[in-house]
Amino acid sequence: MSNVPGDTELPIEEHVKELRTRMMTVVIPVLIITSIVFVYSGQLLRIIWDLTIPGPMTIYSPMELIITRMVLSLMCALFVGIPLFVYEGFMFMGRGLYPNEKKFFLKIVPFSFILFLAGALVGFFVFVPILFKYTMLYSSDVASPQISVIKAINTIITMVIGFGLVFQLPLILIFAIKMGLLKTGFFTGKRKFIYGAILALAVFVSPDPTSISELLLAVVLVILFEFSLLIAKYF
Repeated sequence: MSNVPGDTELPIEEHVKELRTRMMTVVIPVLIITSIVFVYSGQLLRIIWDLTIPGPMTIYSPMELIITRMVLSLMCALFVGIPLFVYEGFMFMGRGLYPNEKKFFLKIVPFSFILFLAGALVGFFVFVPILFKYTMLYSSDVASPQISVIKAINTIITMVIGFGLVFQLPLILIFAIKMGLLKTGFFTGKRKFIYGAILALAVFVSPDPTSISELLLAVVLVILFEFSLLIAKYF
């Protein structure tokens, strides 16, 4: 018997049916949104291109533009689909969670989404334009740069998702501190080593040959690190 208040045992078939229903609640809206966005994906692609890439679009295969528009449409749909998936997953598992576990979940997940969105926006509006602008400027004296549409969009998606994940650093540090794996006092007197490691990480993950994006990324990571320590005291 379960000791969770309000939880009742159900046959496995009922759980499977509920899970299927909840997954369909996620899949169907994602497919619908993908189809709707695809209709306008050409205009959306042009807006993204004008905001981030200082050069003309180039395609190297007949299907490249269509595949790019499909990928772009699916990514837009997932911005709705992923929060919906998390919500349906919580509703599916919620009856089996203790009140303190539900409280922890409801506190952490919205904060995680906010951090991811902030990281995605910083990546898209700050780092992606810098990457393409200075990389193309750096290579223009050797060759005439022509950017493949699908490769450019894949790079943008990778950087946006990557920055969204990087911005989860506060949650990781808070979780480690709350679990007793780390203590805030551990970082006292070690900041210069931590900042050095952050700079090395920024150089490693950023492909910008001008080092501008590496420095900006390092500054962002330092701010996130200090923000994490501050939040850990009150979270």
